[in-house]
Amino acid sequence: MRMAPAHLGSALVIAAALALGACSTTPSANVLRFHQNQPVSRGTVYLKPANPALAGSLEFQAQANAVGAELRKQGFEPVSSPQVAQFTAVIDVQTTERVGPPRQSGVSIGIGGGFSSGNVGVGTSVQVPVGGQPSPQVATTTTLSVSLVQALGNQAVWEGRSSLDTQPGGQRGTPLTPVLASALFQDFPGPSGKTVQVPIR
Repeated sequence: MRMAPAHLGSALVIAAALALGACSTTPSANVLRFHQNQPVSRGTVYLKPANPALAGSLEFQAQANAVGAELRKQGFEPVSSPQVAQFTAVIDVQTTERVGPPRQSGVSIGIGGGFSSGNVGVGTSVQVPVGGQPSPQVATTTTLSVSLVQALGNQAVWEGRSSLDTQPGGQRGTPLTPVLASALFQDFPGPSGKTVQVPIR
């Protein structure tokens, strides 16, 4: 499948990531991969969503653009038909919410893309709470999962997931796919069964 040019969401993520250079601590993605500790052969690959309802949607196209670009860097060639593909890449992007620290009175000014690593994070908004009671905020974790299934034998030869925490008001979901895909495929195939911290770049 030929990848279309990146959409506006991807451009915003790249710009946000560049802004992180001014921070003293570089945010990192949590990356976990599984394979048989053997070289993974390269070949043609068909990209499809884990959720069939997303097939053909702009949302999945953006996800496929990001994952396909990273697969191409690793020697794979995305194709538009599963009949001619040696591999299928099954893509899933999930976002979960969690309650962040309460919003305190006063003014909090944030910069960058809203990424966070551990307890360190950068927000995206200027917040001026009203009233004396702190209120909880919703932070998110976005996870990209990719499974490479070999057409011959219909067997998964590589699986991985990459997760990134986001502060309240920060980027979430599909717009983070380029960042998560870059981290996921860094040093492909990567160590098997071990969670590693991959700096966002």
